[in-house]
Parts: sequence; C-alpha cells; structure tokens
Amino acid sequence: RVVAHACLMKPDLVRMYLRHTAMSPSGGALGEGAAGEEVYRLAAHPLVEHALSGGQATLLTYGQTGSGKTYTIEQVFSLASPLLAARARHGARGSAAPLRVSAVEVLGRRCVDLLSGSPCQPLAAAEGGIELKGATLRQVWSGAQLEELLAAASAARATQATGANATSSRSHMVLSIDVPPHQGPPPPPGATEAVRFGGGGRPPAAGPAAGRLTLVDCAGSEWAADSAAHCRERQREGAEINTSLHALKNCVRAFAERARSGRAARMPFRDALLTRLLADSFGDSCQLAVLGCVSPASAATEHSLSTLRTVMELAGGGEEAQSWTSHVRRVGEARPPPGGAWFGCSC
Repeated sequence: RVVAHACLMKPDLVRMYLRHTAMSPSGGALGEGAAGEEVYRLAAHPLVEHALSGGQATLLTYGQTGSGKTYTIEQVFSLASPLLAARARHGARGSAAPLRVSAVEVLGRRCVDLLSGSPCQPLAAAEGGIELKGATLRQVWSGAQLEELLAAASAARATQATGANATSSRSHMVLSIDVPPHQGPPPPPGATEAVRFGGGGRPPAAGPAAGRLTLVDCAGSEWAADSAAHCRERQREGAEINTSLHALKNCVRAFAERARSGRAARMPFRDALLTRLLADSFGDSCQLAVLGCVSPASAATEHSLSTLRTVMELAGGGEEAQSWTSHVRRVGEARPPPGGAWFGCSC
C-alpha cells in the first residue's frame, strides 16, 4: 500500500489542509528503503524465469524524471545477470550457447545503437516487424560481460540538465536479451545476425524455443511547468517523450484490458517508434510488468500521484484509491474544527 500526502490550499487562500490518497497496486508496493533484491524478487524474477523457459517477457520503468528509474533498472539487470549467464554456459543440449544482446535508445522518431554509437534505420523485415539496420547484436557468455554492456550503454545514452534533474535521460533505452533454448543447435561461430523487433522478434537462428527478456528504461514524464524555462530544443524533446509515453500507455492499457476480459483489443503500437519496437511485448503469450518509480519529496507529490494513478490504471486488479483529508492548524488557532482532527504539523 502507498499513501501520498498533498498539502493544499482551501478556496479562501488562507487555510490549508492535507489530502491523503492510499493506493494498493495489484503487484505490490515497496518503500524507499527497499533493497534491490526485494525489487528484483517482486517485479523481475518471474519475468526472467519466463524468458528462460522460452517466453517473451518485458519490464518497463515509468515515472517522472529523477525518480530513480535508471538506478532501478541497473539493479534489476545486475541481479538477473547470473541467471542469464548460467543459461549461456549450459544452453543448447548442454553445450555453451551465447546470449544475444542489443541496446538502442529511442529519441522521438530516431533510433541510435548504444553499443556502437551509430544511428539505426528502422526497416520492414521480411518476416514482419522491424529490422534495425546499423544496430549491433553482441554475443555474451558471462554475467560480467552483460554488466559491462549495460554500463557502456548507459554511459552512451543521451542526457541533459533540466530543472528537475541534472542528468535527465532524454531518450528511452530498450535493452533486449535473446536467451538460447534448452534444446536445438547453437548458432554457427561468428555468425552475423540482424536486430529484429516485432513480427516474432527473435532471430531465426535462435529457434522457436528461444526466449527474450526486454528491459525498457523510459525517459521521465514531464509537465508543461517542468519545461517552461527550458530552451526550445529541451521543450521539443519533452514533447517527443510525452508523445511516445502516451502511445506506450495506450498499448499497455489495451494489453491489460485484453488480459482482464479475454477479448481481443486493438493494439495501437504503430503510433510511435518505441511501441513499434515493443510490438512483441504486447502479444498473447508475453508477460509484461510496469514498475512505477515515485519520489518521496514533497515537491514531487502531484507527479507521484499521477504516476501511481497511471500504474494503477495500466495494471488493474488493485484496490480502488481511497482519499481522506486532515485539517492543518494555523498559527494561533486554539482548537480543531468541529468533527475534525489535528494533523501534527503547521504550514
């Protein structure tokens, strides 16, 4: 359960009150003191197991800029690396088979390979979906190599100083890990493969039993007030970020509605490049988790409430939000209002 406290002004612009909002997400909630192991166990471990069993699994981090999304995804990746590396060592029929890793960033309608720094050109693949021309697909054999790739990708990601964060990510990072199957021949040594998303997503050499784990570190959502003092370039980036996040929310909402009702739902993944790359993540057999990151700072209360409402709406299944208010005592005020109660502070 998460409870957010917002200090608000009454219409007379003199008295203040506290509005408390409690939410209980279906997947659970963790406090600011939670260790990375707790976050991994709650949100990521089931997805890793699903990918290791040959399924498609995707984890999205969502929230305002500066709320800890990149730090969280790095912690999850660090804890998942040993399990994934173990599959590389004991992959196809007991023989070694590498993981295949790609890392790209999406900046509006543009895409850049984070492992080589070269721009990627999205092209329609013959099997359906998108083939990223110019993207790098690395073969990885150990957990240490996996973490080195993530560190290199994070360092190459586009960041800029904003009013909310000195190193705000200005792009969405999509990290894709193709997991070798339990059975089937390993890929030929030195074989070159294209990076493909959607339309089956996985390279043909991986075989039908190969799994895929996709980690998406979304850029932070921004309100108009956050970017009012930004230059035109930062404002354009903010608009592109919000547009792609809106398309992503629509896709996740349709995915959750289909899971709840069992009825087919239109999946608007063509509305943005980010959702086109993640088209496979909204398939019937995919497992999808949204990890909402919020800031405990009082200045970020409205942002945090917006993130919580969005995650509750997308995930569904949790209890409805409950809200109540507390009177805030003014300096010199001697007694509580009729039927009310004091809150232990003054504003």
